[in-house]
Amino acid sequence: MRLVIEAGAPGERQMALDEVTLHLLNQGIVDEIVRFWNFSPTTLTIGRFLSVNDWVNLELLKEKGVPLIRRFTGGGPALHDEFGEITWSVAVRSQDMMSVYRRIGEAMVLALRELGLEGEFVPINDVVVRDKKVVGMAGAQKGNAVLVHGTFMYATDLSLMSLIRVPKPKELVRGTPSSRVSNLSLLLGRKVSREEALKALLSGFVSVFRAEEGELTTLEIELSKQLSYKYTNEKWTFVR
Repeated sequence: MRLVIEAGAPGERQMALDEVTLHLLNQGIVDEIVRFWNFSPTTLTIGRFLSVNDWVNLELLKEKGVPLIRRFTGGGPALHDEFGEITWSVAVRSQDMMSVYRRIGEAMVLALRELGLEGEFVPINDVVVRDKKVVGMAGAQKGNAVLVHGTFMYATDLSLMSLIRVPKPKELVRGTPSSRVSNLSLLLGRKVSREEALKALLSGFVSVFRAEEGELTTLEIELSKQLSYKYTNEKWTFVR
């Protein structure tokens, strides 16, 4: 399995690359991968099946100048702070998404332990510390391949969680995003750096997935450039 560490890039590139990797892995053209990266600039993403008007505070989004990207994976809205989150993707050969979630959950618990925190994987797709969500993930399956990507919030600006709107019936059950979510710096009572967070993630993911240093293929890079238009097209973003 390849281990790839990248710097930040716009959301359209990141989503296109993940989607391309999933398809190529299913076809047996590329190897499995663990990729660490981040959104640049700070971006709000929304799951494939959600309504923008129901789940996004569009006025505040415009005021803050934060881009909105609709993912090809399911799940809820997610804030991706350029300076407070490491985003990650895992693509493996599997037909069981739940088992992939669990393996990632195991890797995350190990990573948190490196930082001195006791985390817990909470099905379907969260990792929590002291009942606060610090990792969210979402996935998609194509044939014999599964891709799961998500967050590792080490210093996320939680004031930006107000960009997310929760329909009232769900808010009554789940609470507001700001009440459910935290970051590692707050939980530890000190500033966690990107370097420290990345080191912990590497320890956890290499232990579970046995990934070794690798690189993206030329085909992944070129096809993702061609597909990136999809994620800047309002017909896709506002399809719901």
